[in-house]
Amino acid sequence: MAPRTSPKPAVSGKQTTLGPHLIRSGSAKSTTPSAGATARKQRSAAAQDASDGRVETDVLLAILPVHLRNIASRQKNHEYRKYRLQDGVERLWFYETRGTKEDPGRAAITHIATIPPTTRHTPGNVPEEPEGIGNADFNAGLKVSKYGYPILGMHELVKPVTLEEMKTSWGLSAPMGWSYVRRGLWESQWGDEEGREERLKRLF
Repeated sequence: MAPRTSPKPAVSGKQTTLGPHLIRSGSAKSTTPSAGATARKQRSAAAQDASDGRVETDVLLAILPVHLRNIASRQKNHEYRKYRLQDGVERLWFYETRGTKEDPGRAAITHIATIPPTTRHTPGNVPEEPEGIGNADFNAGLKVSKYGYPILGMHELVKPVTLEEMKTSWGLSAPMGWSYVRRGLWESQWGDEEGREERLKRLF
């Protein structure tokens, strides 16, 4: 099934003009961009093309290495956040942060978790069974997070998408909060079911 996407924003036709006092008299010198400048523009244009369009069923968010390990080992069965994701979001793409000196991370997109498209638990509504790290504290209102997302499944990227690749190929930086996954990135990793097992390793 094709992912839902949002239309590209309209481009404003408004144009800024220069007043007479800003225009110098005489003929302007003709300049030719250097090869380096041209190459930089081409790379920038390629990154913009790759980032056009977003997949509204998939979001990208950052996670600490320790929490990611706990989800992958199924000790943690909910992901808790301060914000409510829109209904219809059914996959969380985890960007593993650099972590700390004591617990370093990979600074890359490493895993994709599947969640229900409409279930967004609030404190007191997370089932007691099966037990999971953080569930009791969330139900008791002891967390700053306001919404819980049940983790139904987990895939690990065979080849993690590094921060450098995120920047150069998809025009993305390390996520702050959450953002929708770019169409090109989605197609390169999740994409069609055919060949997906070569790109992703199913953990559960």
